[in-house]
Amino acid sequence: MLKKIVDIIYPRRCPVCEEIVNEKGHLICKACIKKLPFVKDPYCIKCGKEIISEDSAYCDECKSDREFEAGRGLCNYTDEMKHIVLKIKYDNKREYIEGFAKLMAIRYEKFIKVSNIDCIIPVPLHSSRKRMRGFNQSDILAKYLSKYLDLPVFFDCLCRVKKTKDQKGLNRTERLHNLDNAFTVKKMRKSLKNVLVVDDVYTTGTTIEKCAKVLKDSGINKIYFLTICTGSIS
Repeated sequence: MLKKIVDIIYPRRCPVCEEIVNEKGHLICKACIKKLPFVKDPYCIKCGKEIISEDSAYCDECKSDREFEAGRGLCNYTDEMKHIVLKIKYDNKREYIEGFAKLMAIRYEKFIKVSNIDCIIPVPLHSSRKRMRGFNQSDILAKYLSKYLDLPVFFDCLCRVKKTKDQKGLNRTERLHNLDNAFTVKKMRKSLKNVLVVDDVYTTGTTIEKCAKVLKDSGINKIYFLTICTGSIS
């Protein structure tokens, strides 16, 4: 009843066109879902990025060793998707996240099941940035993925202990070292073996790599990831 009242007062708006979603049960307009730049074959079997050649199973970045087992992104990180992500993070459009989480759960349900995931862990924000923004978009994404995938979320396993520069303003080389020693693990459950790390965007993979490294060092067997967007920085 409370949800119905909230929906009447604050009707759901589509993250793509920003109009009220009229189709019952939908969080993104049916027409707008068709416009989304979904990742298509062929894609890297390691990180999930689209690749040009069908002759290789890996993108250039994943031909060397990775700390994570495998990951997938829902959409390519186009200008349109950048606009939506910026709206979520800096215009407090956090309600947009659920629509993408639902699509991610539908598309990657099999990927999650065969990976024997024990729990979801969101990529943390530094406490100062979370206070300034008021929320962590990865926490919200994890919460909704938990709802649709029926997996527990542990918000207190990963911690960001180093205040770093925003990755979006850095070039590739700067990104690779910006997050050095930025993450640590605390309160890790001994029963956890395979975990799903979630974040909004995957570009160079540095954030996921750094998180995966400390998780493996803490005893986690395999680290997988899901993101709303994936794609290379220019």
